[in-house]
Amino acid sequence: MDNLDLMMQVFQYLLGVIPGDIAGNIVAVVTTIVTICTLIIRFWKMPEPSSKLYKLWKLLHVLASFKAPPVSKTESKDGQKIT
Repeated sequence: MDNLDLMMQVFQYLLGVIPGDIAGNIVAVVTTIVTICTLIIRFWKMPEPSSKLYKLWKLLHVLASFKAPPVSKTESKDGQKIT
């Protein structure tokens, strides 16, 4: 079974269990968070991996696009700095 199929089945099950007004509120909140993160990432240049704000930028990038940000040339895939 594909991961997407499993995720859709879980999503459909949860929507069936949760009352409609609460599900609507959850969807509205998640949509707002994703939209705000997308706007922030759109106008915020990626900070240097050594910066303290880099972890915040990575979190916002994941929330905005649901995928990992691009790996910097000075950072390995596991997050360790390459010297």
